[in-house]
Order: sequence, then C-alpha cells, then structure tokens
Amino acid sequence: MVFLALGFFLLWYVTKDQDRGKIIFELLNANYWWIIFSVIAGMVSHFFRALRWNILISSLGYHTKTSVTYYALMTGYLFNLVVPRLGEVTRCGVLHSSSKVPFSILFGTVLSERFFDMLCLILLIAVTVLLQLSFLESFLGQYIYYPLLEKFENNYLIIFIIACLIIVLLFLIFKIIKTQLKKDSQKKRMSWLKMQIKGMATGIKTIRYMKKKWIFLFHTLMIWLNYFLMVYLCFFAIKGTSHLGFLEGLTILSFGSLGIVAPVPGGIGTYHFIVTKILTELYYIIPEYALSYAYIAHASQLLMLLLVGLFSIFMVSLKMKNINFLKKLY
Repeated sequence: MVFLALGFFLLWYVTKDQDRGKIIFELLNANYWWIIFSVIAGMVSHFFRALRWNILISSLGYHTKTSVTYYALMTGYLFNLVVPRLGEVTRCGVLHSSSKVPFSILFGTVLSERFFDMLCLILLIAVTVLLQLSFLESFLGQYIYYPLLEKFENNYLIIFIIACLIIVLLFLIFKIIKTQLKKDSQKKRMSWLKMQIKGMATGIKTIRYMKKKWIFLFHTLMIWLNYFLMVYLCFFAIKGTSHLGFLEGLTILSFGSLGIVAPVPGGIGTYHFIVTKILTELYYIIPEYALSYAYIAHASQLLMLLLVGLFSIFMVSLKMKNINFLKKLY
C-alpha cells in the first residue's frame, strides 16, 4: 500500500502543473493504430518469454505446452499488478498445478531468468549511455549524480554505520535460520525443506547447464526487440513525439524499465515520472505531449496485461476442470 501510494503521488506530481485539457485532447485524438501495433508487440514479447521459460524447464527433463506456460506467465503478470513480485510466485504455482513440474524447480528457473534479464537491462543502459554519452552527461549529472553526491557528501560515517547494520542484520538472519533448522526434530519437515532448497538450486543452475543456449539467446533478443517496439511505436500515436527516433526509443526503454521494475504495482507513477522527465529535460518535448505519451505507452500495456491475464486465468481454470473430469471418468 505504501508503494502504491507513492506511485499515485508521483502520478499526481507530474500531472498537477500541466494543462489537463490538452492531455485529454491528445489522448482522445491519438492514432490508435500505432497503439494497437504496440500492444501486439507486447503480446509477442510475452510469447517469446514463455518459449524461453520452456527451454529452462525442458533442460531439467520436464516438458510443458507453450500455451500452458504462456497462460501461467500472463496470470503472473496480472498478479504483479496487485502486489509487485507476487506474479513470480503465482506463475510457478499455476504451471505446477497444470503440468506437475515441482514448484521449487520452477521458482529456481524464474530466479535465473530474472537475474539474466537484470544483466540484459544493465547492458542496455550501458549501451544507451555510451551511444549518447555527451548528450546524457548533463541529464544524469543533474538528476542522479549530483543529487546523490549532495545527499551523501560528508556523511561517510552514516554510510559506514548503515552498511555495518545491514551486514549484522544478514548475519543474524542467517544464524536464526541455522538455529531453527538444527532445532527442528521433524525429519519429514527437514526433508521437505531440503528438497525445496535443492529444487530451487537446480532451477537456478539451468542457465549454466541448459541445452539450446543459442535459441535461448535468440528468444531473449526477440523479447527485448519487442519491448523496444512497444515503446517506439507509441511515438507515432501523437504528433508531439512522432519525430523521435531509434536512440530516443532506446533511452525510454532503458530508463523507463527502471520505473516498471520499481516496487510499485504496475509501475504506476514511477514510469510516468521517469519517462516524462526524460522527454522534457533531455529531448525538450512539451510537457503535455511527454505525459500524454507516458499515459498511452503505460495504459495500453496495462490494459493488455489485464485482459490477457483474465483470459489466461479462465483458460487455466478450464484446463484444470477438464483434468479433474478425466480423473473422475477413469
């Protein structure tokens, strides 16, 4: 609730000083064909993500249908709109119920997948900065480097104390868990816990030992290519951003993704704040056009996740009913 409130505060903050009538006019008169193409790109990116997840699962000797994996994935995205990161657990639970792949192994593959995506995002940000180094230097300095330097300058003692507290806290958590495990006399419970940890460890190792590495990389490339198209195609929906090109799209994708991965449901507010700041301060787009673009790019994907997620829940429940019916029949 705190993070959701923060998101709505940021949404209010970026909107409060702008001409709302002009924003509404831009939204109503947008070219929705480009928005539809952007939504299709979003759906295609999630399809490739399902294919990529299947590669990790099949590398461990399990086989799942692409359609079922896709429904599980989209159900997870729907739950992410409610509570950030809940979707990662949900999609593993849905696929486990539908395909009987151990939950712990599925969760391990998701952790591997997310770690790999984080590396991709870091690489993408690095490439974006290098391609526009002189252009981005003043922007990054004004909004990131100098504010952080000002905040922590001459506060090295506080930073050291915070770091020590974090280390002590992690050490205490480790000791508590270790003590509890030693005290646990129920062998079945210990066996179950070890099995879950072993399953997650197995899932995490899949990227290292998986088969079809080049296909995995191809799917990753297609995921991020379609992510780029989601951002780029929305430029043409309104006149104020229709002149923006490849590098601008790359910048919005790189830094806008930080707003999506922030611990705010659906990236509400955080995405709008980051994208609007980039468009206005870096590319000198009129604020109303910048915010209109942010609303269009975000709302179109949010609506797609909502509709496809609800449809996926329906398909998964239908499949589970059919399985239960066949069990009763035989």
